Amino acid sequence: MRRLSRCVGLSAALALAGLAVTGCGGGAEAEEKAGRKASSPSGSSASSASPSAAPVTEKPAPAAKMLPGAARTVRPEMAPANGEKVGVGQPVALVFKQQKVSKELRAGIEGRLKISTSPRVPGAWHWNETKGDTRVHFRPEKYWPAGTKVTLDARLAGVQLAEGTAAAGDRTVSFTVGDSMVSTVDLKARKLTVVRNGKTLRTIPVSGGDESKGFGTREGIKTILAKEGRVVMDSLSIGIPRNHPDGFFGSYDYSMRETISGEYVHAAPDNAESFGKENVSHGCIGMSTEDAKWLYGLSLKGDVVQVTGSTRPKPMDRFGNGYGDWNISWQEWLEGSALGVRTGA
Repeated sequence: MRRLSRCVGLSAALALAGLAVTGCGGGAEAEEKAGRKASSPSGSSASSASPSAAPVTEKPAPAAKMLPGAARTVRPEMAPANGEKVGVGQPVALVFKQQKVSKELRAGIEGRLKISTSPRVPGAWHWNETKGDTRVHFRPEKYWPAGTKVTLDARLAGVQLAEGTAAAGDRTVSFTVGDSMVSTVDLKARKLTVVRNGKTLRTIPVSGGDESKGFGTREGIKTILAKEGRVVMDSLSIGIPRNHPDGFFGSYDYSMRETISGEYVHAAPDNAESFGKENVSHGCIGMSTEDAKWLYGLSLKGDVVQVTGSTRPKPMDRFGNGYGDWNISWQEWLEGSALGVRTGA
């Protein structure tokens, strides 16, 4: 049987990466759709993990505008969590839920978001608005170097966000970047190649989304949002009755979520005859239970999954459906920043 889709339910942490949950290979309501084509990996800033070699001088930050006794306060949600170990593709993410942030105030706010790294890794913030939420993400030009220690010192208490609204609370979050894990999915060849710290560990036969039925897997660079283990997948979540020829309902092991709309990498033993031969899923990347267990054991939230080889490309959403940050070129990323490059000092 051909049954790949999303789990029922969504953790609060995943809300940082997006809003609505639709279905596996779905995401018609995701904020950044294919109308804006993703940058190619070669043109983006994500191809290798090393800090910029050029000297960096920070642009001075203006004083943030304060709003003591604000009528309304908003506490930003943050990821990753304090003390977490993450993959090289994990951005630092803040979300002001259902709150616009005035553009003229953003430079002062960025000045209150101090990123320190060891070793020093320059990077930049980037602002985005999706469905009433304002997001500000920080990433380096290239993937984080393995082993980097990162601290965010967010001194936002009382900082004005908009007329009558201020941020609530100061927070400090520290996390560590683990080994470099970059998996490349070739939908044409139906294989997934796992590269860890620059060494190819395994090439896995897989089955991706069935493009002939409109269930194509999003192409581009994604990250693992969560390791969810056994997940219940139900075609009703994407509007397909269970008794329909394309319907499904079941539990799938070693599931790792890539998008809010429900694309996973996971074990799919009921599609075993298709691995390496044809793409038959509703958007997920399925593989044998043995391979899925092995990959799950090595993986971290924030590991990179890059999908290529679509015949009908459906680019990964940039924001609002997971972390599509690495599909944006470094130049364009800087254009979305109020202060530009920060040194990480």
